[in-house]
Amino acid sequence: MGRYLAQSSNLMKKWMLTIFLILMGIAVFLGITNQKEYFVAFLAAIFCVLLFFKTVLLVAQRTVHLGALKIWIALTIICVVIKGIWILKVRVPIAGDYSVFWGYAQSLATHNTIYGGRYMALFPHIFGYSSFLSWFVKVWGTSPMLGPVLNLLLTICSGSIIFRLCMRWFNLTAGAVGYLLWILCPSQTIYNSLILSEPLYTTLILAVLLVLTEAEVCTVLRSYPLFLAPAVGISCGVILRLVNGVRPIAAVLVIALLIWVALLNTRKLLMQKWRRWWSLCIVCLLSTYFILGPIWNQHIAERIGEEPSQTPGYSFLVGFNPESGGRWNQEDSDRLYYYSDQPGATAQWAQEQLLAEAEERISSGEIDFALLFIQKLRTFLGSDDTCVGYSSAVLRHTTLFSFLCNTFYYTAILLAIAGAIKLWKREENYLTLLAPLYVIGLTCAQMLVEVAGRYHYSILPMLLMIGAGVAGGELSNKSPKNQSECQTLE
Repeated sequence: MGRYLAQSSNLMKKWMLTIFLILMGIAVFLGITNQKEYFVAFLAAIFCVLLFFKTVLLVAQRTVHLGALKIWIALTIICVVIKGIWILKVRVPIAGDYSVFWGYAQSLATHNTIYGGRYMALFPHIFGYSSFLSWFVKVWGTSPMLGPVLNLLLTICSGSIIFRLCMRWFNLTAGAVGYLLWILCPSQTIYNSLILSEPLYTTLILAVLLVLTEAEVCTVLRSYPLFLAPAVGISCGVILRLVNGVRPIAAVLVIALLIWVALLNTRKLLMQKWRRWWSLCIVCLLSTYFILGPIWNQHIAERIGEEPSQTPGYSFLVGFNPESGGRWNQEDSDRLYYYSDQPGATAQWAQEQLLAEAEERISSGEIDFALLFIQKLRTFLGSDDTCVGYSSAVLRHTTLFSFLCNTFYYTAILLAIAGAIKLWKREENYLTLLAPLYVIGLTCAQMLVEVAGRYHYSILPMLLMIGAGVAGGELSNKSPKNQSECQTLE
């Protein structure tokens, strides 16, 4: 029985990684066949991969003797210098979606209840990031540099988490490589100049992975003490609710975790302590997540003076617009405001009308779904230079920056492919597998709703961590090496 379940989980892992590899291959293909410049960037990426193994990896391996703390400090200083210089030199005017976040943040900072928040009621996730900004506006005022500085701090947090995760999943060399790649990522650097929610919810997602990973590693050494399961589950449930408050994608990570427990670790399900611990953890996680949902919505309603919508009708309507390729378009935007402006209309009612129209559009028989999904995949994963367009008002040499962003992006994909192949050969199915599961899950989710290039921001650290795995070796939770590592890192 145990042998059968071990084979089953191993087979499921290989199927999952196969899907991931195919997805990455499709992403590259759709990108390089879209524009000649993208193909050139891909060729440059191949050279960068070779350079990675000849320089970056060797340097990282030779600095391991410095120890985790010194390496982290050095990388953090480099991060502050690079990202800090960028936000000081490149100051993008606050406009469009960024002005919406900024305007609401200022209002929330000065008023207990803001009236006229219909747009926020239609899209409640706007409240999460705006509220986060408002806390700092209260203290530091309305300087336009506040958002970029917070992005810098979030970059340090997310980079540090990547460092720790890669250490846990692989080794110190992989940790150094993962953090360094995050620092060098051109698109991430450019996004730091903008007031947008991606750095915040990405950091929160990484925080969930870290809590789960630390729990898995250290509970193994302590024979899965049952009392820790509720603490871990509640903590992750709270963080995931915050994720959903900023960007409604928490379900992707929840489903990934359920797949990891139930399908990728079928052999461990025979272990009573493991099964009881993770069952209790997930029950507490889901309970906390769902209990906090109505509380969060009530909080929003109190702050904006209107009940927020809980139906993503507009996102589905746009996501299945074949004319726009599932991207924002004026026609669907006008429909949103038409319903919203009706006498007596609520945000929920307006979204319900749009959901009904989305259902009609899907069932009309006029959509070539294969073509639509190809267009959406190309937008979502085909390239990584959307940030350049957002910053074009002040950014010179846009062609060069687009080339750098795409070259790094394709390099990250190629490294992730190499890392996934290495994961394929691993005997144990650690929480590392949540990274490719998240990439697959978020991509599938985006095929149903509105899509944009920047929405793959949270995928970038997953690719970098998987890719950093090429620098890591086999790590067993039961080994003496891991036990000492757990103790020293605490």
